[in-house]
Amino acid sequence: ELETVNRRLTSEMAEKEDFLRAVSHDLNAPLRNISGMADVLMRKYATELTADAVQRLERIQKNVDVECELLNELLELSRIKSRREKIEPVDLHELAQSVSEAFSADFETRGINFRMASHLPVMRCEKARLRQVFQNLIDNATKYMRADGPREITVAVRWQAGEAVLSVTDTGMGIAADDMPSLFRVFRRAKNASMLKIPGKGVGLAYVKSIVETYHGRLWAESMAGGGTAFYIAFPLEHFALAHELAA
Repeated sequence: ELETVNRRLTSEMAEKEDFLRAVSHDLNAPLRNISGMADVLMRKYATELTADAVQRLERIQKNVDVECELLNELLELSRIKSRREKIEPVDLHELAQSVSEAFSADFETRGINFRMASHLPVMRCEKARLRQVFQNLIDNATKYMRADGPREITVAVRWQAGEAVLSVTDTGMGIAADDMPSLFRVFRRAKNASMLKIPGKGVGLAYVKSIVETYHGRLWAESMAGGGTAFYIAFPLEHFALAHELAA
């Protein structure tokens, strides 16, 4: 019976991936066509178009790029659990540091202090997927950092019974209690007016949740409006070959 259920689930996941791939292809084609037509108009009538017309055509191209990127992210989201990548030992400390370096310009511009509060362990995992986890969480912390008060993002790990708990904590805007239940759902964003002005697609945290679940991990957040946010990821110790030594 269990084998039958597993076969059905595998079949359903494959069907969902095929559907999303078809939708992505069918929507990408006309979007790219729109972008191409806008480009042709700008090149062919460059000397005749007003500055306002050029600006509107450029806006069309930019919106097309955003939508195509969203379609690609949704397709990748559907593949996380059905298409696993190479599992290898990954130094999470080096990985998080590397991701943070990509945000160094933003940190400097916005006066954000990024720090690693403890040494992260080596984990047997898919490197690109764990990179995306840190990428999304640090990106969120950076985007939603408040303008006043201390500006800090902290990455750490703690060890508890059977789990390694990674955390990404910030001193940003925080999340209202009403928004917490839908935090990890696709396309769900905070209703706070100031947050709605910040660019985002509402896919990143759903992406993180799906990746964490492939390792039988847990993901949750603690926050309050105006009081910063802490994201926690608990991975079973089975993914850390030297967990007992690292915890010592």
